Amino acid sequence: MKSEQLIAEQPATVPNAVSSARLLAPVLALMLAAVTLVGITISLAVVELDRAAIAGSQRLAESALRIVRREIALWVKDYAFWDATVQNIVVAPDPNWAPRNVGRYIIETFNMTATIAVDSRDRVIHFALNERHSTPNPGFAEALVGALAPLIIEARAAPLREPVGISGFVELDGALFLAGTAAITSEAPTGDQLKPHARPVLIFVREIDDAVFAELQDRFNLPDLRLVRDLALASDHACPIFGPNGEPIGWVDWMPETPGGTLIDRTLWPLLGIGLALFGLGWLVLRRIGKVNQELREQATALHRANEQLSENAAQVRSALQSAEHATRAKSSFLAGISHELRTPLTAIIGFSQILKIQHRPGKTKSREQEYAEIIHDSSQHLLNLVNDILDLSKIESGSYELDETWIDLVREANAVRALLAHEASRRGIAVSLDLQDQLPALYGDIKGIRQIVINLVSNALKFTDRGGWVRLSMRVESDGGLLLEISDNGAGIPTDEQSSIWEAFKRARNPGLSTAEGAGLGLHLVKILANLHDAEVGLESTLGQGTRVWVAFGPERVRSLVA
Repeated sequence: MKSEQLIAEQPATVPNAVSSARLLAPVLALMLAAVTLVGITISLAVVELDRAAIAGSQRLAESALRIVRREIALWVKDYAFWDATVQNIVVAPDPNWAPRNVGRYIIETFNMTATIAVDSRDRVIHFALNERHSTPNPGFAEALVGALAPLIIEARAAPLREPVGISGFVELDGALFLAGTAAITSEAPTGDQLKPHARPVLIFVREIDDAVFAELQDRFNLPDLRLVRDLALASDHACPIFGPNGEPIGWVDWMPETPGGTLIDRTLWPLLGIGLALFGLGWLVLRRIGKVNQELREQATALHRANEQLSENAAQVRSALQSAEHATRAKSSFLAGISHELRTPLTAIIGFSQILKIQHRPGKTKSREQEYAEIIHDSSQHLLNLVNDILDLSKIESGSYELDETWIDLVREANAVRALLAHEASRRGIAVSLDLQDQLPALYGDIKGIRQIVINLVSNALKFTDRGGWVRLSMRVESDGGLLLEISDNGAGIPTDEQSSIWEAFKRARNPGLSTAEGAGLGLHLVKILANLHDAEVGLESTLGQGTRVWVAFGPERVRSLVA
């Protein structure tokens, strides 16, 4: 019975097992098909992603080559289209100007290897070499000019009214160079200069070495950027570099990023583990890949445009900087000339007029010559003070004015100023008095600047006070420990609406009582600047017809008692 039952049960058990196997096979086949489909889909997406990344890096590499060529073409064009270049290299060659302005300055500023200028017959008339460059073979400049002959011819073919920068690559002695050429042309050519003729040419040259590739690698995010001289060693995406005659002389190669490989490393094994769910995940990955691809293209386009705009802005900034430097040098030269040409003869005039003045004896009538001598002396002194004020203002504004600070005896300085201006006060018939606090402390500051503040304020008060008036110089310590310097008078006063603007340079009040006094309007402006250099505050109170009070308040950190 048991054997019959076992035989009877076996047919039922075997069909069930076969049925399970048949179900498992389609499931496994379906899973394998799904995994294969997802794998194929991801592989295609990875290939497309890597292809797009490589294409984007190719566009970046081509943009890098175009930008460096455009930059050197703009630089050489700016200096070739400059009257100073025409004058000092072609018309009247200056052996000192060319090495300094289109030699060392260009080499150091733009990291050039050499600068060359040739005349209308391609003879070298200027050659400057970067000191860091190895000593070239004899005839290096002439050989380089010969290799660049097509670029020189193209530069000379540019319009006569304005040169055009021509750039290109050239190979010489086994080295690769980037060169820019432009015809040397006057900024405002005459009729004769507009007639067709062979023009001199200015050439900027930079060797394409490891430093250049390192700079381009960081600038354009091209990993392992390098120069390949053998086509067999270059990758499929390498960009060719053509010489002046159109033949390839090298290839720019790099190691492009492959985001597809990174994506496979992160997603392959998890996809194999989740079976059928990989199909849906693959669809999501495809969408993500498409989005990343689009973002890469947009980023590459935006970076390309940003780099081109940056190059144009850099050229504009360099041009503006050169103009500012030229203006600064002209200003410095002008001030130096003023200092020598005005102060020296004025000093002599003041001395001789002083000698003529002192020949007058009391009780005797002044001769007309002595009266003229007094006028000459006063006018020359006024002009010298004006020149000194302008020079001091220029030093302060240029940042070359330095404070020589020490502890100052204010009592002594106040007496010195009153003695210095005593003659002027006596001549004007104005009483000058001192109101100094007992045991006045010392002030930490620049003695020349502090004395200039006091002299300017007292002189202003004397100028704008009528005969018979008074001027008072006061100094005292405030409750917070600071020091207050105050000059008051009973002169003409300043209108209320002009009391804030009176501190500006060359600004004078419209009060008729003030406009008749000599001066250029620099006194109070210098007082304010010198006070600010001492971290002090200035203020003014004035009433028309009653007088003016001006004060300078120094902080307690600059005050020290003279009594131990």
